[in-house]
Amino acid sequence: MKDFAKILLVLLLLSLLGSAVFAQNRLDSLYQNKQYFDLRDELAKHSERRSANLLFYRGVIANRFNQNKNAIKFFRRYLQSGDTKHLVEAYEELADSYTKINQYGKAAETYKILIERFKDKARAEKVADYKNSYGLWNALRDVLPQKVEMKEGIALQGSRDKAGLLNLPVKVNGQPMDLVFDTGANISVVTASTAKKLGLKIIESSVSVGSSTDANVNSKLAVADVKLGEAVVKNVIFLVFEDKALFFPQIDYQIHGIIGFPVIEALGNFSITRKDAFSVSIKPAASKVKQNLCFDGLLPLVAGVHKGRRMVFSLDSGADGSTFYRSFFKADEQNITKRAKPGKIMLGGSGGSKEVAGYILEALDLTVANRKVHFENARVITEKLNDKSEYLDGNLGQDLIWQFAKMTMDLRSMRIIFE
Repeated sequence: MKDFAKILLVLLLLSLLGSAVFAQNRLDSLYQNKQYFDLRDELAKHSERRSANLLFYRGVIANRFNQNKNAIKFFRRYLQSGDTKHLVEAYEELADSYTKINQYGKAAETYKILIERFKDKARAEKVADYKNSYGLWNALRDVLPQKVEMKEGIALQGSRDKAGLLNLPVKVNGQPMDLVFDTGANISVVTASTAKKLGLKIIESSVSVGSSTDANVNSKLAVADVKLGEAVVKNVIFLVFEDKALFFPQIDYQIHGIIGFPVIEALGNFSITRKDAFSVSIKPAASKVKQNLCFDGLLPLVAGVHKGRRMVFSLDSGADGSTFYRSFFKADEQNITKRAKPGKIMLGGSGGSKEVAGYILEALDLTVANRKVHFENARVITEKLNDKSEYLDGNLGQDLIWQFAKMTMDLRSMRIIFE
């Protein structure tokens, strides 16, 4: 009888061990494939468990859903645990969280650790990224953190330029100008000639920045105050590009400056109407829409549903049209190849234009934020465009936003809402 009890105990322990290993593998797979909404849901099933690995994943979810002070606590505890499975990733995530709360010096120090401790173990391009990030944040270590001075809401009337991009009237260091409003820009941008006109002090540290066409663009840095209505965002970081990097000869179009996502995130939430009215409320948005927004770095990601399958897209208000990536194509390949013919698709961004292989789908339907959305002549790409095109299902642009009278992005509750 005692032997039978021992056997049962051993079987129970093996079952529990197998369950834990399965859960760990599941979490790791979701993390590696950047399926953050699924990772959030899976992690919630293990809320009572305590382990070093779970500390790491809890930090990841806190980071992705804009709770970066909590993320830093989780990553610090993980790094003190002695676990080494996600050692490199924990330092990378920690550095990212520091940048998001404007602790540039600590971000630089963390990238320095990555360079010094892992330069012989990481791939050459990874080390180059560490060095580039260190150069960026180290150059800014003495810059005061970005902060917002806003006593009440903001109401601005935007306008469209010749490329159809939304421009907002602002003041940069007290001088009025229009800047492109772009949720897809990880950092605000200004051209060299505009920086000179505005009298911006250039920080002489060249950094390399990836563009939407996967071309690297060299940039310097500048810092300025930006006034939107009665609100002031102080100490905004700008990448300073050569004018030609933001010139599109096909339509003789020059971008002079862009409001990037760090400024947008600092405002807490914003709304854009179909008539290009821009507003910010100091109160959270009222809606029954569930949390459907997260970040990858500073890139906003939104969850959608296509044919019953949850998909994840980047949201880029600076893109005139949406683009669907290779993972989307693979998920619906039989239908797409049946309904459309292959061809070449021209994509444009900072750094120039790029022609890629794909399909033009006459009609495509999704559900986003509990709303049905429809795309005509949807661009579906069948080759790798850049790194994010390997884990995202696409990039949603203005042709999504225009389908509704109003779009609200609430970065406190991490929801996008359409009305």
